[in-house]
Amino acid sequence: MLIVVSAVAPHPGLNLTMPIDYALFAIMAMIWGLTWIAIKAGITAVPPALFAAARYLLVAVVLVITVKGSWLAFRGGAAPRLLVTGFFNNVATYALLFWGMQYAASGVAGLVNLALMPVALYGFAILFGDERARWRHAAALVLGVAGLTALFWQRSATPEGLREAQGLAAVVAATLSYALGSQLSRPLLRQLAPLEVTGAHAIVGAVGLTLLALASGEATAANFKALASPAPLLGLLFLVVLGTFVAYTIYLRLVHAWGAPRAGLYAFVSPVVALIAGTVAFGEPLGLGEIVGAAAMLAGAALAMPRPPLKIASPGSLPHLDERHR
Repeated sequence: MLIVVSAVAPHPGLNLTMPIDYALFAIMAMIWGLTWIAIKAGITAVPPALFAAARYLLVAVVLVITVKGSWLAFRGGAAPRLLVTGFFNNVATYALLFWGMQYAASGVAGLVNLALMPVALYGFAILFGDERARWRHAAALVLGVAGLTALFWQRSATPEGLREAQGLAAVVAATLSYALGSQLSRPLLRQLAPLEVTGAHAIVGAVGLTLLALASGEATAANFKALASPAPLLGLLFLVVLGTFVAYTIYLRLVHAWGAPRAGLYAFVSPVVALIAGTVAFGEPLGLGEIVGAAAMLAGAALAMPRPPLKIASPGSLPHLDERHR
């Protein structure tokens, strides 16, 4: 199993679970905020499709070994949907995301992806009839668009800024691709365990991204040598070990203990971490446009977050792997 953060049994008479969960939440939000630095460090030295393929090859190997249903999931009638949703969730998402981050600032890319995700998920849920549109969803969409406008507006004035705006557009497209794949994946969770879906999607991602790297000519000896250099290798290990397995394990624990809405509050912490980390690590600008855009998008995300009654999530309701992130 992938559970690398074990449940801690409190001493009789002492309620230690809640403080530990708060600490784990902070660790998870910090890790997912710093993944954008790891991605930027990787794609600065290694072409994006190859770096994404290397990540998913490692993830797929671990999941195939630890989740026995990963291969078996393709044997039944779920195979076509697994291929389609795996393409949207992993191949299209990370090909677009890593390509866009060549030109977009890491902190702004993290903000756009993390803050836009709740809005996009709710939008597709309404489009597919799984949610009813209410005023707050319309307000969330308006705020999300306003935030994106603030981020894009100042970047369209110069050729360099226009190139960055194109990179951010790719990040937006990646976010929409992941949200669509997540929506289309919901019926799969009636047939398969969440980690089986995760494992099957990882296989699709590894194969698809590897084929893309080969077709684009990125899989060269020079690029593999670059991948083994310190910065991209450390970035790759950070994404796989901490970003995928450790942070996601913490997320599952918090979903079980707090419910998905509270566990999902990392979407308001991780973007701030990403913005600050990008400024510190790469000297990325953090001006009025970034601050206004961040405020508007985070407000939209807050309105789009689901608000069911707080309760303990059942094991069958646990979500599939979200690497925002990723």
